[in-house]
Amino acid sequence: MVEKEIDSLCSQYGLKPTSLSDLMLKVNSPDPGLEYGFTGEENSLYLPIYEELKAVSSLSGTGNDFQAYIQLVLNPEKASSEYLADFFNNPLGLKIRKAWETRGFILRPETREPEEPAMALSEVSALHEAAGDAYLSGESGFSGIITSLAANEITFKGKVSVENMCTETGENTSLLSGTAVPLLPGISSFPNVDLDSLTHSKLYLPDLQVQLEVLKIKALTKELISQLSVFECRLSTYPKSITHIRKKLELIREAVKLANDSDYILELIRRGESKKLEFKSTLRMNLLSGKPDWNIEHAVLKTIVAYLNTDGGILLVGVSNSGEVLGIKNDGFPNEDKFLLHFKQLIKQHIGLNYAPMIEYALVPVSGKNILEIDCRKSDKAVFLNPDKNDEEFYIRIGPSSERLTGSKLIEYVNRQYNGKQG
Repeated sequence: MVEKEIDSLCSQYGLKPTSLSDLMLKVNSPDPGLEYGFTGEENSLYLPIYEELKAVSSLSGTGNDFQAYIQLVLNPEKASSEYLADFFNNPLGLKIRKAWETRGFILRPETREPEEPAMALSEVSALHEAAGDAYLSGESGFSGIITSLAANEITFKGKVSVENMCTETGENTSLLSGTAVPLLPGISSFPNVDLDSLTHSKLYLPDLQVQLEVLKIKALTKELISQLSVFECRLSTYPKSITHIRKKLELIREAVKLANDSDYILELIRRGESKKLEFKSTLRMNLLSGKPDWNIEHAVLKTIVAYLNTDGGILLVGVSNSGEVLGIKNDGFPNEDKFLLHFKQLIKQHIGLNYAPMIEYALVPVSGKNILEIDCRKSDKAVFLNPDKNDEEFYIRIGPSSERLTGSKLIEYVNRQYNGKQG
């Protein structure tokens, strides 16, 4: 599922899938002999094994959890560690990290079971005596742990093992090469990692110049947010240029909204059609005949009615069933205003303007083309499609399609859905 989403992303942006192995110069596992587990090499991505932790681009960012990271030294001509860290913390990056575990690239150890009966200190002492000269190298060896525990009269829970003894001290440590290292709460040992499969799995990444530009925009956004906070505090002093400032802020707002809307639409397209999302190539034009066709308009209208009668949903006009962005030019209108006017007339004539407040629509620029986004809310009354003055049709959503109800099924649905409020 994640790989399909990555492929869709690459197709929309004209990019080829890549992998960490194509971007990195080398990969390092944590070295317990080093104070922070790694040497601080430039352009390094510190990728967490656990999805609960954040990817970071600085060694200090790993904190006390450095043993739960791997270090990827990236090729500076291909990737920015700062960009990749941000990528692996965003929703798609988190999906990829989750997929690594699902596909077995990361095998987690079993978590401790707190319900298991406690082991008395006497049992631990007996185990210590039976162990004789058994020990592990380093200061945190077996004998040292037992002696320390006996002195503090600590009671254990769970099965007896060196790792469990370490975790039960409350310090969340495990023995690795004779040195105590941090572990996440409830975990008795580190997972097994298939680095080869992990680093060769696909991911989506723009070229280096785009990565750096994105980082600049993010920095600019943070600066803008900071300045706006200061400006908001000063507004009460009633600046003389208040009208000019308002116009500038409105321009900024519109620019940000357009950027957000475009990316949001692309995200919807990547998800594919569903009960609450459908694509239509055109509003009125039959692409096979090259002529306007009522059947095409009817298909759009029945989807809207079905959304209103079920749980709402979004219809994107100008997007093919396969997710290709076609735009609205194929409908043959001289300009965007004529296109929107025609759509409004369809709603007025075949559904009714009284339902217009539940149907929000707008043209959104996506990949250099405008598409029509129609966002429908659920109606509290049954909505009928009127193909002509003498006919009424009732539709609901069933899965990714709009189905017509008639006769007893229609009556049953209306009574159930609207609690018998229909006259």
